[in-house]
Amino acid sequence: MSTKSIRFLLCMASIALVVISCTRKDVATLLESQSPNGQANVKIVHASAYTTNYSVHLRVNGVRVSNNMTNATPFPGGGLNTGGASSPWYMALTPGITSITLSVPSVVSGTDSFSLYTGSTYFGADRYYTAFLTDTAAKTQLVILNDDLKLPANGFTRYRFVNLMPNQLSLDLYAGANKVASDIVYKTTSPDFLLAKNDTVRWYIRPAGSAPNSTPIALYPLIAPTFASPQTVPNQRVMTVFARGYNGGTGNRAPNVSLLYNH
Repeated sequence: MSTKSIRFLLCMASIALVVISCTRKDVATLLESQSPNGQANVKIVHASAYTTNYSVHLRVNGVRVSNNMTNATPFPGGGLNTGGASSPWYMALTPGITSITLSVPSVVSGTDSFSLYTGSTYFGADRYYTAFLTDTAAKTQLVILNDDLKLPANGFTRYRFVNLMPNQLSLDLYAGANKVASDIVYKTTSPDFLLAKNDTVRWYIRPAGSAPNSTPIALYPLIAPTFASPQTVPNQRVMTVFARGYNGGTGNRAPNVSLLYNH
């Protein structure tokens, strides 16, 4: 093996040791610090629930930025009961008016076969945003949230809730038996709330004002048929809970509760 090859392997080993020694918080902070100063930091969540679960891709300012993905996938990053990775990543974009296109690609060429949505919005410098795509066809629209990535105190995770269910005007969100967000109108968000680390929680959405023990529109994790365990609250994360799909919908349009990683 050449001296150059040995030096390269030693360098890669040193990098690996640094990454392994980092805590989750360190890695998240490192990822965020790599975003150039003066950029707009954006993630886009495909929450448009069509009857057909199209494989789609995203274009930003005319440039394709994502691989093919399906309903409920954030890009970049991921969450719970979503597609994507288990990460809080954002894209670094040039600030200003930004066009966003959601397209079904051609199976032959990979170019756009047809567009499901094209629109524009403004993103400012040195800010973090989540842009949710909701509803379908001519009613498709962006819901833009300003993201606060400041970590909560040790021992807690901070959440907010956004109602992205087009046919449900207002929702209540429950963490187990506790109502944590009340009367959240479609396309709006709740105030932030905290849950303690290591608590276990199952999320329920109900029509605003419904009784706490009434049948929920949707829940996560599911009790049946999967009999999944409740979610364990992590430590010092920032997450967004979002309701998606349609009340009474089935298949790909069924109501769901998902969680997005912001930090």
